[in-house]
Amino acid sequence: MDVVLRLFVLISLLVSLAACAPSAAPLAAPVGEQLGRQGTQLTQMSSQVVANRIEEGLASWYGPGFAGRRTANGEIFNPSELTAAHKSLPFGTQVRVLNLENGRSVIVRINDRGPFRPGRIIDLSRAAAERLNMVSRGVARVRLELLTADGLPVLSIASFSALSSYDVASNRFARGELLVLKSAVNDQLVLVRVIRTDMPPEYNADLLVSPELYDLLGDKIVVVENP
Repeated sequence: MDVVLRLFVLISLLVSLAACAPSAAPLAAPVGEQLGRQGTQLTQMSSQVVANRIEEGLASWYGPGFAGRRTANGEIFNPSELTAAHKSLPFGTQVRVLNLENGRSVIVRINDRGPFRPGRIIDLSRAAAERLNMVSRGVARVRLELLTADGLPVLSIASFSALSSYDVASNRFARGELLVLKSAVNDQLVLVRVIRTDMPPEYNADLLVSPELYDLLGDKIVVVENP
């Protein structure tokens, strides 16, 4: 009986000591995970995820009667300026429009919304349409290439499966540098960290990102700031 009692007292003492012992400090989250949380906070989620920054489709041009009217960004429309309407590109974005039927091209600035007819991807001012030699036909098959967004040069990105979350690779920035990236065609913002500067030769891009980030941003971005 004494043995049982002593064993009971010993077990109770051990349990009491374990309860009084300080708990182990929680392990810090990996840097990549911390950046992921910050990036998630900075990201402005949108239902639109554009997977391709180069579009092909039909271009039209503003017909008579629009001169002097206000565009969607508040400007007064002037058909003699090289401007255009697009459904989603941010205002101020510069786009090269290539007429696939004759090889002519023109650089326009997005200042309006449209066109809203099926199959058409851009609505050009008359001056831009003249440069493409498409005034008489009214429409032409074109390819769009982004040049700038928000006045900043557009950089290309590619999906790289070896990267995860909000880590990126680029030889344009220093290792460890933090960057705020913005999609060149919508308002998606994300904070990333450069973890490597060696770029695999088979990738022709300015930055390599994780597949998840590529799906979110598309293949063209601008660097908004370096925090």
